Amino acid sequence: MTPLHTILTLPRLRVEQTPLDATEADLLARLGRLVEATGPMPDVRVLAPAIRALFPAPTYQVGCGGTHIWLHRTDDPGRLAIIHEDR
Repeated sequence: MTPLHTILTLPRLRVEQTPLDATEADLLARLGRLVEATGPMPDVRVLAPAIRALFPAPTYQVGCGGTHIWLHRTDDPGRLAIIHEDR
């Protein structure tokens, strides 16, 4: 059955690790501005291409879950940041 309306949500950024250096701190600040500038949307995962452009491979890995985008340093199993839906 097709939904009668689309639920819009705001993306929220949660940084989970301290930046390694000034360059990474700048990238995370830019990511924060990107997320803040984004209005309500039906799926935060549409931001993934812009995040991949900010945090390119092979240094970073960007992936999507059901309602979120995760960001890892390639050489660190811990999540650097997550962008999730704020419902």
